[in-house]
Amino acid sequence: MSKRGQKWTHEVDESNHLYSQELLGGPNQTSQQRWKHLQKTTFEHADVQWARLPDDTLDPVISSPCTGDELKEIIQRISDGVRLNNTQRIHLHCGFILHDGVQISIMGGRLLVNGRTMPAQVPIVSLLNVLSSKKTRLGWDLTKIFVAFGSLKTDGVEPRLPPRILRRQMRRGRVNNSLDKPGVSSLFTWIEWMAEEHLTAPENYLSNPLSIWARDVRNQLGTPDRSKFDGLIREAFKRPPSNLENLHEYPWISRWNTYVPSLQLDTKRPWPFTIVGNKFKIIVRTKNNASRKTAVPDEPGVWALMLASAYSPLTSKAGELLYALQYNWTSHKSKTPQISAPLRRSIQFLHEVIDGNPDRVFIHHEHILVIGRLGHYYDVRIARGAHGAPFLIEASDGLKSRRTHPICIHDGNFHSAVPLGDTLVSVILTLLDDTNTSAEIDSLMQHVALSSPLGFPQRTTEKHLRLIDARALESFKEVVANNILGRGSEITWLPHSNTQRIEQNPPFNANRHMEHLFRRNLAFNQRRWQADNGGGAQRCQSDIVIQHALAADAAPPHPQLIELWHQSFNEIASETREDHIHNFFHHFRGREDWIQARNVEPEQNGLPIGDIRNGERRHCEVFPRIWEALMMHPIGATFRMGVVDGTVLSFENCHLAITIRNAQERRIIRRFATLLGYVEQGHQGNALAFVRRDHPRNNARRDLTLLLNRAQETLGAPGSPPWWWHYLQVCQTPREVPNFRLELEQDLRDRNNRNGPEDFVP
Repeated sequence: MSKRGQKWTHEVDESNHLYSQELLGGPNQTSQQRWKHLQKTTFEHADVQWARLPDDTLDPVISSPCTGDELKEIIQRISDGVRLNNTQRIHLHCGFILHDGVQISIMGGRLLVNGRTMPAQVPIVSLLNVLSSKKTRLGWDLTKIFVAFGSLKTDGVEPRLPPRILRRQMRRGRVNNSLDKPGVSSLFTWIEWMAEEHLTAPENYLSNPLSIWARDVRNQLGTPDRSKFDGLIREAFKRPPSNLENLHEYPWISRWNTYVPSLQLDTKRPWPFTIVGNKFKIIVRTKNNASRKTAVPDEPGVWALMLASAYSPLTSKAGELLYALQYNWTSHKSKTPQISAPLRRSIQFLHEVIDGNPDRVFIHHEHILVIGRLGHYYDVRIARGAHGAPFLIEASDGLKSRRTHPICIHDGNFHSAVPLGDTLVSVILTLLDDTNTSAEIDSLMQHVALSSPLGFPQRTTEKHLRLIDARALESFKEVVANNILGRGSEITWLPHSNTQRIEQNPPFNANRHMEHLFRRNLAFNQRRWQADNGGGAQRCQSDIVIQHALAADAAPPHPQLIELWHQSFNEIASETREDHIHNFFHHFRGREDWIQARNVEPEQNGLPIGDIRNGERRHCEVFPRIWEALMMHPIGATFRMGVVDGTVLSFENCHLAITIRNAQERRIIRRFATLLGYVEQGHQGNALAFVRRDHPRNNARRDLTLLLNRAQETLGAPGSPPWWWHYLQVCQTPREVPNFRLELEQDLRDRNNRNGPEDFVP
């Protein structure tokens, strides 16, 4: 993976860089020396101690399927890519018995724990090297380490993208996956495995509900919207199942409870680990800022540190330390970067141009404001722009509230051979003389001709022309009139701009009334976008400044507009463009709406992510309570079920209440009642009453399994365990009303007046 084009641009705190250099032993160290120093200095860390056994002298391997020499031969053959013989394969199938009774075996190149295949690929050779060395494995809990290895499934969060993605959405960052997505996928895969295989199920549960919660949350994280993804993560860990506390001995769990998303939207941070030749490797930075793979030693202490960092959020101290170790592995972070002579001269030239135009070029941090000859405002900054350009130009449509849209004024790759400063100088000079340079740049001419100057209305009056340079306007009129391409053959924001066209083209006169309809719709959409984005129907402050200048018969108010431009950057910190996808609804043309409709998941009634009343948890925790409540009622007991979507299921002798959402749920509950001996008693308003007249049917459990299997085929997540695992066995009908457990007394309606969704903790 030696890619020169991959840049290590992600930023972490400087203290993490210094600490990582200290852990690696400083410069001029070999790779082996770095690993030894890292292992020695981090042995007492919590990110390592989670994998230690209470007794340092305890050997975690109780029995091995073969001798040490035979195991070394197996390792050598796997490393060389040579096929194993039957005896060697049988040895790996039999596996190793560890101190806690767990059986570790290998079959078909996959790791099996107690006969169950781990979700992710593991470095087989590295694991076998540790299993074969008593000195290396002594005092380490290999079960925890191997399970953590086998749960590093980075692609478990399946993206939900429409078949057609608009270019505008890609350009504006609408499809921008979170950097934490691989780690989150591994985290919930690990939680699901631990809940199903290593944690004891709570009382009255056949299977641990924590696994269903983890699977439900993971299945809902496929959004391509980074801000929405981060919000779902924070919401999921606000109300997790109570038995998640059983995993708090692992240091990364507490870090996700205080999750803070990364604000670095334009950086790339690929997954740090890989498997090459069945060996564990980490991706590190080289001296020329490229990437390479280096082998991780077969030491459980190093593995524990790497795994704890991989399962932690990227913004946590452990996550940033892992990146700092990768970054400073070969070449330490330079505090004094060297600037080449051509780049230095180009930056000096840029400063000279800016200083030479103090009334039309201004700087705010990384932003450069350029004022065109007619009063158009352009915001230039260093970023990835159109055609791979190292700059981005945004035209200002309003200030306070800030409104911009990107424009492109070039094509080609001239900037690849020109220093950055010279490139920015050419951009600034082009925008300063936009009325003349637009003769050669059609896109710039389109912008100036179709968009009025900052603060001006879409259709100006004669009074507004007093604030515009008359000579520049006449020059631009000539450019527009001589436009060969024929597009933008008039300046639309000038008063009476259509008069000449109407005189020359009489048929146009019959259709000009449509222009007023278009302008009305455009104005309505702009007001709607402002209201949806929290700006209400207020006008931009820049528009008001222009109106005050007209009323006072003053000069063009550029100083006031420049001050508003500086103040507008306070809005950027809280601006999340990903939340405003609906602003481009008029570009969808209907067809994309239909495509999107087929990919939208069922409505979750506004409940928090991972809630017990939603997703798979509904059918594995809520409906088993319905089944149990029906079984625990004696002969003669009744329950009521609403016949309209959104009505409630209630019972006579317990307070369990559940909202029935659709006809399929009513059919399932009706089938539950039939299997357990209930019959219809009649209608009571919008509800259907049932009374228990008989004992459960002889084949009630078998029929329940078939019913749930059919429902799971259409409603369940692919590859999830059978739902019927969570349903109690059929019991004898009680003679009198029993004492119901607490879970059967909860109000689980979607709209609960006693405890709303924000107060409900499943």
